[in-house]
Amino acid sequence: MKKLILLTLLLSLMLVVTACVNRMAPFAPHRTNTEDHRAVSNNQDCIGCHEVAKLGNEHKASEDCLRCHRIVQGD
Repeated sequence: MKKLILLTLLLSLMLVVTACVNRMAPFAPHRTNTEDHRAVSNNQDCIGCHEVAKLGNEHKASEDCLRCHRIVQGD
């Protein structure tokens, strides 16, 4: 019985984690809550201030910056 409950809990947790398509990447730094960052609406706005080549190998100019790097309320 314990194994069944544990398995159900584990499967439920995996479903919740994978079902959130628009979730923020766990270790992605958030954008500071500034007027400039609040005005950003697409990748071109981000690339206007931040050079993608300097951000690391895992970033590409075609990726959606705003999907992972969101403004977190409270800052």
